[in-house]
Amino acid sequence: MAGPLGTTVFQVPKLGETGFRIDQVNEQKRKQAQQQLEKEVAATGAEKAYMENAMGLTGIYKQVADAGFQAFQQAAVEYEKTGSSTAEARMKQAAAELSYAVNAGTSILGTAGDEYVKNKANGFKDVALSPEEASELYTGFVNRTGEVIVKNGRVMVKDGDSFVPAVESTYLQSSVNLNNSMILPRVIKQGTYVDPEAFIKDVSGAISAGSSPANAQSRVNTLFDEKMKDPNFQADILTAYAISKDDGLGMVDDPSKLSADKYNEIQQMASNEEIVMQAENWYRERVLNSVPPRWKATGSGGGLGISIGGGTSKDLMFIENETIATSPMKKEGDKYVIDTEAKTVDVNFDTYTRFQSNLQGKSYTDAKQFQYDIVGIGVKDGKLYADKESSEQERGFFASDGREYKRKAEPMTLSELSGLPTETRELIFGYLGGREKVESMVRGESKAFDPNKY
Repeated sequence: MAGPLGTTVFQVPKLGETGFRIDQVNEQKRKQAQQQLEKEVAATGAEKAYMENAMGLTGIYKQVADAGFQAFQQAAVEYEKTGSSTAEARMKQAAAELSYAVNAGTSILGTAGDEYVKNKANGFKDVALSPEEASELYTGFVNRTGEVIVKNGRVMVKDGDSFVPAVESTYLQSSVNLNNSMILPRVIKQGTYVDPEAFIKDVSGAISAGSSPANAQSRVNTLFDEKMKDPNFQADILTAYAISKDDGLGMVDDPSKLSADKYNEIQQMASNEEIVMQAENWYRERVLNSVPPRWKATGSGGGLGISIGGGTSKDLMFIENETIATSPMKKEGDKYVIDTEAKTVDVNFDTYTRFQSNLQGKSYTDAKQFQYDIVGIGVKDGKLYADKESSEQERGFFASDGREYKRKAEPMTLSELSGLPTETRELIFGYLGGREKVESMVRGESKAFDPNKY
């Protein structure tokens, strides 16, 4: 009996040891399988995308991302537990939709922020809103919220009257729409004659040719009637009347900022004959009332104009409160172009005259040997300014501030004054009170200019 018993006793430990080793192997396989599942979950990149970008999301995009992360976590846990192909498919779908929602939300908010910052930097001059309105629009867009739920493992958003998968909603669509794009309404380029001054300048020849103020008005009135045949001119008149706060309709807070929507609204009024007639009368009145002082300024009827040979009339016409815009330039590759983004400082003159071509000062040279012409002069706070334009076709000239310009008005020098044609200087002296007076304006020694004194 001792023999068999001894054999049995010694076999038991070996069987126990084998079972233990089998358990170790199975546990190792289980751990490896678990680790593999975890690697597959991590490989989706969804959790990484969420962790790195969620803090920068706001409004509905933060709502969608948070809900998407919740759905992804639930699907990932199920997959890690079961490893089933069904659970894997749900996990991968949740991962893909979370990554899309995070990346799309980040991009949409980033684009909105860039749009706002860019326009804020230039004072919202190209936006048909006040700075306060633009700021409110931006804040409202990035912070708006919506109805977001998780249903059957997917994030759903109320879009219109029904819930749809978030990644298929208008909030996350790639095509531009009101839900995924912050659009600052742009200022449209207004027509040439929205400013009545533009038409008045066009008919300056008829004004100077008039034998009297009444005759000049009659000439301008005839030209006005002829111009009224142009539909574009009619549209400009209606626009001018609608946006003006000077006895007009005052349909915009800032007449210099007109949106496309407001412009279309104004043009729809063209079907209202009464308003069209009011607009025409309003515009015509402003044009005709501007004729007598301009007729007087031209020296018509024995004024200060002089004729220099061949019957060519040379004269100056001063206009009060005229603004000159600067045109800074920049280099793009091998060419110089107008720098539309550069900060400009326009000059509003007490009085200004642009020279006829035969009165302009030609081919002045700046410090860098680039040429410019003096095409007009203006008076501001008693100081005489030269209106300069580059003579170079491909580039500008360097002004006293060291920057390059195609056009710029800056204080005139005595050498620039003496370089003007003789007849131009004689006309300037005649209009502005004599040589000493003008030279004192150049030196900055004169008092403020009084246009009624001369």
